[in-house]
Amino acid sequence: MATRKRASKTAAKTASKTASKTASKAASKPPSDYRVRIRMYRQGLGDCFLLSFRAAKGKHRHMLIDCGVVLGTTEPRGAMEKIAKNIVEETKPGLDLLVITHEHWDHLSGFDSSQAKKVFENLKVDSFWLAWTEDDQNDLANEMRRDREKKRKAAEKAKEELRRRGGDAHEKQAARMDEVLGLFGVQGGGSADGEDDAGGTAGALAYLKGKCDPTILETGGTVTIPGVEDVRVYVVGPPMDATRLRQTNPYKGEGYGLGDVTLSLSDSFLAAFDPADELAQPFPKQVRRPLPTTSPSADPVLPQMTGYLDPKQDWRNIDDAWLATGERLALQLDNSTNNTSLVLAIELGGKDVLLFVGDAQAGNWRSWESNKWEVDDGKGGKKQVTMEDLLKRTIFYKVGHHGSHNATLREKGLELMKSDRLAAVIPVDTHVAHNVKGWKHMPLPEIRDRLLEKCTILFQSDMEPEESGRGKAGPWLHSADQFEVRMKDKKTKKAKTVGMRNLYTDYFV
Repeated sequence: MATRKRASKTAAKTASKTASKTASKAASKPPSDYRVRIRMYRQGLGDCFLLSFRAAKGKHRHMLIDCGVVLGTTEPRGAMEKIAKNIVEETKPGLDLLVITHEHWDHLSGFDSSQAKKVFENLKVDSFWLAWTEDDQNDLANEMRRDREKKRKAAEKAKEELRRRGGDAHEKQAARMDEVLGLFGVQGGGSADGEDDAGGTAGALAYLKGKCDPTILETGGTVTIPGVEDVRVYVVGPPMDATRLRQTNPYKGEGYGLGDVTLSLSDSFLAAFDPADELAQPFPKQVRRPLPTTSPSADPVLPQMTGYLDPKQDWRNIDDAWLATGERLALQLDNSTNNTSLVLAIELGGKDVLLFVGDAQAGNWRSWESNKWEVDDGKGGKKQVTMEDLLKRTIFYKVGHHGSHNATLREKGLELMKSDRLAAVIPVDTHVAHNVKGWKHMPLPEIRDRLLEKCTILFQSDMEPEESGRGKAGPWLHSADQFEVRMKDKKTKKAKTVGMRNLYTDYFV
């Protein structure tokens, strides 16, 4: 075991593209012979999955993977508290295993005081898994955290400067940065609901570490679920090298640096805010001249500043262009954190595989093919297992990063999933993604269409399940318990109830 202990309208438009697919019908009751029940909570754009495995004497062992919803969701506390109460009630006397894939708000927010932390105080956690990227004794992991914090500070400074300078263009750019930085929760004190002790993602993770000492999973190893027989978990990602972690996007040349010997983008950006920092000054001291604060005609050294300060020539000004770097840094920060996602392939009885990838992006996916595991073959010998083999046997896929373009690879991913029982779930709310966050391609239509072609059934948080008619989908059930879907009215800016949604959907394997 490779472990180590450490103390809407948009939705309707999307649905119309798949109108030819047959509508899926729920089972009338749970089957009697399932091996695992996958409870998919439907809070919106965010991950929360409770896996309940059959154990000895008719009991269940419960594994929770993530619990959050994206910042910007209208009044999230109501739904998240209902989810937390359901988890606490369902797992009594306690949760056997908690897994957090990575440090983003839409995977952790349920444990923040602004949402359901008070409810989770009653949740006992026996085991807690984290990726090696959360190991405070790993040099590369520590380097990544320092790099991430540097980028966050630089992006925050850029956002502040944009708002200080004013103007519609600056405000729009700052607002876009707010959306990305919101993936780390509320920073600088205060919560989304005005409480004072919210700590963002770092605070939520620290709270969970206080509940249970985490077990650090090293990529390339295998682990077992406490109290569950005939289930093996392969630790697929994140990659344990900086090169793969830099590859956050499937497009060539995009990524972020780790440990570069030259001055990094974030270092240069931060230095620009400090005139005393010589690292990022473009000219030597002897040729630098300060801009005049009075009429340039009174300055005999720089009479050419007359044209520069002429309001009619503002359109030529590029003084603010450097602030665009801040938005780029915010996006790099988002991508780099996604790429540290813990990826687990859960093998049932040496055959079927459940794949949970968090928000893993391109470099994480590309690294999988290098993994090879030597495991017991069940006959007293050994056998080698590859990632291609695991993908071929995958019957349930938690779609990466809510269906984003950079989190489901083709040749090295989805196209290798060959099972005629393949089911998938996209944890997304298209209204929030498109109309609140401005993420117009979440989920990406091409990925969604291909999933419908390959899968026997496709689940999506804000839509009814869709069966393709190919293969045989496992039985599923909606919960009787529902919650109010709340959205802000565009005119009044006040929240109102726009419908009811089942709290979760159970899928039985």
